[in-house]
Amino acid sequence: MQIEIKGTASGRSVFISYEAQDLKEILLNFLRRKGITIASSCDGEGVCKKCDIQNGWLTCEMTLEEFLQRQPDKKVFVSYL
Repeated sequence: MQIEIKGTASGRSVFISYEAQDLKEILLNFLRRKGITIASSCDGEGVCKKCDIQNGWLTCEMTLEEFLQRQPDKKVFVSYL
């Protein structure tokens, strides 16, 4: 299974794979582990709001599974990529 990461400034897209065991991981941690740079000065505490993606969602406040439920087309939009 894959999700698409799309940079809104560059228009560039990358696809990253995930497996069932990844679904419970916090999205911020999952993306970083897969080599996607996500800004966050509060280290995932939800305070700085820099890790936001589309719709104002914070990657530090949802699991990969929760993201997929909210975004069935499996696209993550980040400001830069």
